[in-house]
Amino acid sequence: MDRGTVTDVTITDVDTHIVANPWKPWVFVRLHTDAGVTGLAEATLHGKPRTVATAVEEMSRYFVGASPFETERLFLEMYRDEAYSDNAVNTTVISAVDIACHDIQAKLFEVPLYELLGGAVHGDSVRAYANGWYTGTDGDPDAFAAAAERVVDDGYDAMKFDPFGTAWERMTRAERNRALERVGAVREAVGPDVDLLIEGHGRFTPGVAVEVARDLEQFDPTWFEEPTPHDSVEGLRRVAAKSSVPVATGERRMSKYPFRDLLSETDVDVLQPDLANCGGITEGKKIAAMADAEHVSIAPHNPQGPIATAMYAHVCTSMPNFMIQETFVDYDVDWAVDLLEDPVRVEDGHLQIPDGPGLGVELNMDAVRDHEYEGMDQIDHIDLFESNWEDRAMSDRDASAGGSDR
Repeated sequence: MDRGTVTDVTITDVDTHIVANPWKPWVFVRLHTDAGVTGLAEATLHGKPRTVATAVEEMSRYFVGASPFETERLFLEMYRDEAYSDNAVNTTVISAVDIACHDIQAKLFEVPLYELLGGAVHGDSVRAYANGWYTGTDGDPDAFAAAAERVVDDGYDAMKFDPFGTAWERMTRAERNRALERVGAVREAVGPDVDLLIEGHGRFTPGVAVEVARDLEQFDPTWFEEPTPHDSVEGLRRVAAKSSVPVATGERRMSKYPFRDLLSETDVDVLQPDLANCGGITEGKKIAAMADAEHVSIAPHNPQGPIATAMYAHVCTSMPNFMIQETFVDYDVDWAVDLLEDPVRVEDGHLQIPDGPGLGVELNMDAVRDHEYEGMDQIDHIDLFESNWEDRAMSDRDASAGGSDR
């Protein structure tokens, strides 16, 4: 297809499909074109699958009839023209449209997406860290340690976990000591050469977060993630200035604008934009470039589904300041691998970059329909402040380890 024909392509329609992941239903989006090429993306947002799917349809006036090469204009209009620009539903729809447009572009040129993003700076795979591995541990330090050993056996040399139970703002001394026992047990189990990424889920006041960081220092964690609620840049600034543990944050920032504030007003060490929610590839590359100018690393947030994971593989290898990528690939529902014709793989702790055109993945629509989301009674939306939230069972191995099938 010659260049003129490629750039004449028009988006003709959109459809969405909600898949019943047991703790965060995945919303898959397909953009159709008059060239017969379909672009894939995710519009997954915690707790609001039908809301987002409806918003995709409601906002289709912006992109149906447009060229998939007009990503800058589409972002501008979908962000500027909505009265509440930076709400998560709006930016999640923008993200999905942007990602699907990039998939279409690369498919039209018959190249892997990363080739249109500046090339594979980091080669044909990117380093990943495991999440979702500590289900069924019931808060027990020994169970955390045993689960962490399995992660290392699976080939990972980095893992993230939240040891803090349901803490909010403060913890009793006994609760904090129990959390530290979990971290200590994991460190002892995996040894000194494995990166431990401690998740805070925005739980603590600034003062308590500084105290917790001081307590964590003995275990040499790679970072302390979201130590304070995301709605106070000043609180985060205070923690980053006093913490001896590097601070990572950003998953709940919905455009480049709050990331600008993080870079200018705090000393955070790692930014974690979620490209499935904060504006897509177009916005994500800008956030990475701003961080690169300050020599701040990028480690994208990704608790999403398999299409988002494929997207991250391409984008991360194109980011000079990329650090490490979150993945649930080996610790998700067992049937997640059935959703793609050629599933994304992690080998020796590295996310493999698909080498086909575009994202390099296609949905298996039979599997998508087999796991269709039917309603709230089918789904256990994870509540990070609910007792035993971390004990959800995501796979057969989790269930056999003592987690409850939910």
